[in-house]
Amino acid sequence: MVYCGKPSKGCGHCRSRKIRCDQARPACSQCVRAKRDCPGYRDQLSLMFRDESSSVMRKANADTKPETRKSSSPPETRALSRPKQSAARTRRKASPDGNSESAPTVEVGPDLFLDFNADPLQQYTLLNFTTLPMEVQPSAPNQDDAICYFMRTNAFPGAFWMVDFMEKFLLQPGGTQSTKAMRASMAAVASAMLCRVRKVTALKEIARKEYCSALELLNSALVSVEEAKSNQALGAVVLLAIYEIVTSRAPQDIDSWTNHIRGATALLEMRGPEQLNTEAGLRLFLHLRYQIVISCMQRDARVPDSLLENTRTVLNLRPNEAHSNRLVIIVGRLSNLRADIISGVITDDQQIISMASAIEAELISWLAALPAGFTYETHTKSRFDYGFQERCRGLAPYEDLYHVYPDLWAFNTWNQYRCARILASEIILTHIRQMSDSSSLKSMSEEFQLHCKTLRANIRRLAVDICRSVPYALGVHKPEFDPTLPPPDSYLGGMVLLWPLYMAGTAENATHPLRRWVVQCLRMVGFTYGLDQALALMDIVAADPGILHCVTDAELDQGRITEEPTSKMSTSRTAVEQAKGYQNQFPGSIVEIL
Repeated sequence: MVYCGKPSKGCGHCRSRKIRCDQARPACSQCVRAKRDCPGYRDQLSLMFRDESSSVMRKANADTKPETRKSSSPPETRALSRPKQSAARTRRKASPDGNSESAPTVEVGPDLFLDFNADPLQQYTLLNFTTLPMEVQPSAPNQDDAICYFMRTNAFPGAFWMVDFMEKFLLQPGGTQSTKAMRASMAAVASAMLCRVRKVTALKEIARKEYCSALELLNSALVSVEEAKSNQALGAVVLLAIYEIVTSRAPQDIDSWTNHIRGATALLEMRGPEQLNTEAGLRLFLHLRYQIVISCMQRDARVPDSLLENTRTVLNLRPNEAHSNRLVIIVGRLSNLRADIISGVITDDQQIISMASAIEAELISWLAALPAGFTYETHTKSRFDYGFQERCRGLAPYEDLYHVYPDLWAFNTWNQYRCARILASEIILTHIRQMSDSSSLKSMSEEFQLHCKTLRANIRRLAVDICRSVPYALGVHKPEFDPTLPPPDSYLGGMVLLWPLYMAGTAENATHPLRRWVVQCLRMVGFTYGLDQALALMDIVAADPGILHCVTDAELDQGRITEEPTSKMSTSRTAVEQAKGYQNQFPGSIVEIL
């Protein structure tokens, strides 16, 4: 890799016209004024370093070509002789551990004359050996390669990851303890991820050492209140949480991810509303906000009031994203209701059903007011698109249908809504079952039966829609480069799917085709993107009894609830304990990768 200097950050039009570009997003002001489409901005990190491997190999091959030389020999002799070559040639081959080693071969002298008494095949081999190109195998990836891989797979415009923020501190030597912690966290995540994607076992130990170093540096940094409030400290915690997603293969390992999310929550509360005054602070908050809400949902814990209050502040700071922020507030109330039910703060079934129905009504109202920019399209996979499944990492679209969204932000917002609707419907069905002890509910009215059937149909429809959204996150709908999506090999496409796939997979029972498709999808995400938490999630989904067991179709058809099973919220834990010996923890996901 050759350093090529700092490239221009302007868009394509501004660079071609050699004018100043304000780098506004999604389009610069110059293009907006000229009423032309802004081509976007280049990945700065990939432009700073250029891959010169092909050029080096061309030069190496050129050096090995025969050299012409003048000779005083008669034409007859020159016709039988070979041109002058280097004294010896070696070819490189890859060793089993991935390192390159030299394998000495036959030496060729400076003048090789034909031996008419030699075996013809041996003579032909000797004549052609000197012109064979040298085989060069790449060495095993190291830590620098891992960091470049991580940064490259995050380099795309949008609010899902802070490429410019990370690049700024990575290129600066020294720095505070929190800056060093962030660098070590980056090295840990990158090494762990490349270790799994490329199957390079040597990086596993490097990742573990960098992770331990990052924890020590972060603990030292948190002694200072000023450093604890810095973006670097919070960025280090974000990266450590990603590390746990990459390495948490067993369900019981997810406690470490939860601990990092709790630590990030404490840092956000310490930073206060002032953190929203800078672009970097705001983006970090938006990223961690959703992680915290998902963690609270999985742990049946209340969402911190400060987080919801800061979300209301963001409504004014980013009016274009107000609709998404309103959804987060509704989801926060849903999480708080679940926490109150589990902790026993609310015990009356009718009150719980009433509160859950009110939240569901809010979600329906939110959907009715959805802006036009969030609309998606449903496509049918063409039977002539032979490369579709390859782009989908070997995964066929569910029922041959898939969605196309305006961007990843709209995709993520839709799946947040679907997960919330599923959870609200689950609460209602669960407590309808618990109310079945009373004689008044043993026999259901036609209106009540219809309502329960509608809830079950909605859960199924939402789960199917989540499955149909998966190909978009993988970028299969558009083979060419799309600046609104992560690069094709980016792990972000897998991370944004973890929580939605869990919700979709646990909707149906273990034998349903949708459940089997989700398990297959999680396996693909785990092995293709190097996210071990997807494999842990796969085990939990496979052992879950399913949301729809609360009130069955047969009971609704009969108009009578018979035997009372355990509620979904407690049965799922029993299933997980039986499968993995783990209680009340479900894998998390990083969905809004800055």
